[in-house]
Amino acid sequence: MLCNYRSTGGLVRCLVAGIIFTALFAVAYAQSPLYTSNQNQYFLHGLARAGIGYLERDWLANTLDPTPVFSGLVEITYRITHLEIIFYFYYALLMGIYLISLLGIGINLFALVNPAQKNLYLLLLAGMLIVIHSAALRFFLSRVLGINWTYLFEDGVADQRILGPVLQPSTFGVLLIASIYWYIKHKPYFAIFLAVLAASFHPTYLLSAATLTMLYMLLSWKNDQSLTKTISLGLLALILVTPILLYTYTSFGSTSSEVPAQAREILVNYRIPHHAQVDQWLDSTVVVKLMFVLAALYLSRHSGNLFAILLGSTLVASLLTVIQIVLGSDIFALLFPWRLSIYIVPLSTTIILAAITTLITSIPLLSVPNRIKFIKILNAAAIVMVVMVGTIRFKLDIERQENDPQRSLFSYVYTHKQAGELYLTPIKMQDFRLASGAPVFVDFKSIPYKDTDVLEWYRRVQLTDNLYKNFDCDQLKDMVSNNQITHVVIETSQMNTECGFLEITYQDQNFTLFKIIHATSNLVQ
Repeated sequence: MLCNYRSTGGLVRCLVAGIIFTALFAVAYAQSPLYTSNQNQYFLHGLARAGIGYLERDWLANTLDPTPVFSGLVEITYRITHLEIIFYFYYALLMGIYLISLLGIGINLFALVNPAQKNLYLLLLAGMLIVIHSAALRFFLSRVLGINWTYLFEDGVADQRILGPVLQPSTFGVLLIASIYWYIKHKPYFAIFLAVLAASFHPTYLLSAATLTMLYMLLSWKNDQSLTKTISLGLLALILVTPILLYTYTSFGSTSSEVPAQAREILVNYRIPHHAQVDQWLDSTVVVKLMFVLAALYLSRHSGNLFAILLGSTLVASLLTVIQIVLGSDIFALLFPWRLSIYIVPLSTTIILAAITTLITSIPLLSVPNRIKFIKILNAAAIVMVVMVGTIRFKLDIERQENDPQRSLFSYVYTHKQAGELYLTPIKMQDFRLASGAPVFVDFKSIPYKDTDVLEWYRRVQLTDNLYKNFDCDQLKDMVSNNQITHVVIETSQMNTECGFLEITYQDQNFTLFKIIHATSNLVQ
């Protein structure tokens, strides 16, 4: 076990160590400030229902919610606390679960030659995990090797990963890692619960949870030869997963024969090709990660259950990926069979680091106290350095957000918005909704998933993109009259057309905000 629970003192020491490791890891990893990137999509439904601004009137906020459990957490948190800072602590807690689960897997993987070095082993492995996940190393990799190598040691393929700079539904993939840890600690029912819980927060983890459940059942049969236990594991998974399966099927099922195909084509080829098309993500980084996995399989070949889970998951992901390449199916592509790599890669990295740590702690020279002290100091120095860089990174991100040219516009709208307003913004202005609390017509980043909603989103994006590329007053009149738009945001440098029905309400050197001053019934005249 990671800690000794047999005494109160052992439990306290365990909790203190867990809190310290979690804090160090979270600061070194460095979150981005709220609300960044995907948070503009995944926080929308929850914040809208919590009564933030006029978000409840936003079109996207009224489409079907793809992650209702996460949205519920956001809504409840804000209604009870009204403190956005809580979301940072949620993510720090998830990071702690991730780190401690990987530590637990690493500690139980290899038998130490010198058991007296267990504390040193724990400190070294924790230090290595903190460093390879740090913002400092990500910055170094991105500058030296390129942007595609930024998350080399932790993310899967297709730009998909468990962690990342922001709290979002996918970060609950840490529960998949925790599930694996608890299974190898002979707690299969709790392992099933954690895997299903991950899928409940993010339904794209349904395939990952199903794969782990299948492997747990097979291993349980192999190890115990108990048909009752094997079936009971499967039944538990089925019972727990039924609510999210029913919600997904009834809410996002096909509406006709043609609409779903069109929606899938838009998602696969237009919105998320970097996630859904193999030729978009298959590069040299994938080869290196595959080498990590092969090395981990070799190193863990005598570990029993862990080896079987890693091997089985790798085979399932590889087989389904090959099938997708052969079929070229949009349906199969949106299942993201390669998403299993989001836990395969960090698991493999941990196994490799555990082997390195075991080798270091087995060196006879470590019996010399000064040598041990030197290694501990070196390990602590590395942790302190990446923690400092992580702190600086967060501070710089906050300053960068505050100095963003869009922030003055957002602040003005936040202060002056009124009920019934709808803002037309450039499609890449993804932060407008949550920063201002005002509804927008559409943006490129935030998308719905119901097939009919995807088609409507695409229509809005095309209309908006065409307007901003070739700004025309007549075209704007049509958009305003057909969609009840009340305000338009235009880059100040692109104001080369004067429309008589627009009135400037805000302007700076970067953006100008116009209000529609005529009744929509007169705009088409």
